[in-house]
Amino acid sequence: MKINVPTTDAAHLIYDPDELDQAHTIAVMVPGALSRISMFEATEIWRARGYGLVHYRFPGLDGRAVIPALSIDAAAAAIVAFAGQFPSKPIRLLGFSTGGPIVLTAGAQLSGDVRIAVMAGAVEKGGGVATALRCTYDIAHAALRARSSRLRSVWFEYYQVLLFGRAVWRDHDLRARARAIIETRRDKIVLPQGGKPRAHTRDLRRWCWPHGLKLASDKVTFFRGAEDPVFSQSQQMQLAAKVGAASVKVYPQQGHLLFASCPEVFDDIYAFFEGKSETITGAGHSE
Repeated sequence: MKINVPTTDAAHLIYDPDELDQAHTIAVMVPGALSRISMFEATEIWRARGYGLVHYRFPGLDGRAVIPALSIDAAAAAIVAFAGQFPSKPIRLLGFSTGGPIVLTAGAQLSGDVRIAVMAGAVEKGGGVATALRCTYDIAHAALRARSSRLRSVWFEYYQVLLFGRAVWRDHDLRARARAIIETRRDKIVLPQGGKPRAHTRDLRRWCWPHGLKLASDKVTFFRGAEDPVFSQSQQMQLAAKVGAASVKVYPQQGHLLFASCPEVFDDIYAFFEGKSETITGAGHSE
């Protein structure tokens, strides 16, 4: 695909210019730490509905070098400059985990017909000590369960928790579902190595939402798993309230990796993007 946006971070935006010319709506999708753009494969059907799809690449993935590290402000600036080329088209922003702060930062600088979906969004300062302790505990427990210190074995065990939360350790059916998902995604799972964890999260540890800034309540919706082991419900609800989101869709028995464990979340996001939030059924509810 061609890349032709003259901004600092523009080379990390992947899209087809001809498709965007024909599209009636443009959706910019931003993955999270240790996530490839293939995580959005369920949205490919949107192309047939008149959407032009744009993807942002994280360091060390999808052909991008691992250096320099991710800058939330630079990524957001690239998206804002890119969207400015299409002043008459609706812009839809979808960010997963660390991609959440990026699309929120970009969306706050855009006017016109803009909607922002945050899936399992990262919170201010990456959740700080509370999130670090939760992740450390879960990874250590995963190592004990895997009975191995090999990175791949431990990470695949931990991945089950990312899919469905800690309930996966005591629920045989959930564990079977998690393992089945892992088998289908084995070649897509990114291991935390090669400098990627630091490159993806260093800037997140400093990120905070500007004090007093509020988005229009109908402009942004959060989508989260009720059992997300990375960012707690209170952390995400606090951020949602701070940015002005009127709606948080919560998915029972789901963890952090909604895109893999609950792909119907993309149907709900599409409904929100189309201004049809009242038709959202899925597995979620509003809080």
